[in-house]
Amino acid sequence: MSPQDTGFAPRGVVARPARLGRLIEPLPPGSMGRVDRSSTIGVELFDAEVVSVAMAQLLNGANAAAIRSASGAWEIVQFQTAEEVTPQAWRLSGLVRGQLGTDDAMLAGALTGADFVVLDDAVVPAGLQASEIGLLLNWRIGPSASDLSDDNFLTVAETGGLRALLPFSPVHLKARWMGADLAFSWIRRSRIGGDSWQGSEIPLGEAVEQYRLEIAAPGGPVLRTEMVDAPRWLYPQAAILNDFAALPPEIEITVRQFSTAVGWGLPAHRSFTF
Repeated sequence: MSPQDTGFAPRGVVARPARLGRLIEPLPPGSMGRVDRSSTIGVELFDAEVVSVAMAQLLNGANAAAIRSASGAWEIVQFQTAEEVTPQAWRLSGLVRGQLGTDDAMLAGALTGADFVVLDDAVVPAGLQASEIGLLLNWRIGPSASDLSDDNFLTVAETGGLRALLPFSPVHLKARWMGADLAFSWIRRSRIGGDSWQGSEIPLGEAVEQYRLEIAAPGGPVLRTEMVDAPRWLYPQAAILNDFAALPPEIEITVRQFSTAVGWGLPAHRSFTF
């Protein structure tokens, strides 16, 4: 790896090939936070196999794969059942979609021919340093026994590390009336230590707790933006009437969490009908 065209230094060794493939049919948008037993993934694997796992293994992170979505972002998906329907063609079911904060890619869906990568120990992290995050770096990939200047090496330029720091979208957006005022609330998620069932609160995972709340009529421009330091906000009646002139039949909100490292995270959207 090098930030320039010269001065390359070894960064890592890949011991065996990753299991790669491509979708043989489109993958529609899905829902997260559940095992989807109605949708399936049709994928062609290149000289590779996958196996089914028990539910306990699935919930412990087994059978994870990355799919390049129609937006270009990668969705992390898990599958419980793998069936080879024809040579190299597989039907994957018992899906858990939008893992590790990739629900934006999940909502984009994926096209026929989309890249598919099984995420196991054959996929080696790039090992970016904090100072390298967000920088355009040159990478050379080739036989480990050859010199980095060998013609057998492929050179690619990529920027990385930013997505891993992006706050996840909040979940469970709610609204309830408190007299004539409207109270919004949501539940934050954490990139760090958020899987434990112990304790009443997961780690914040950020230097500060801050959210941006946007209010709009469905499909319309943003009418109000609020910065709040807790997962809730009260929309006073006077502000509602100032924004909409009268109580609207429907309000759409968008909530993002802030990161001091990379800025505003992934959005959560919800419309409320009154």
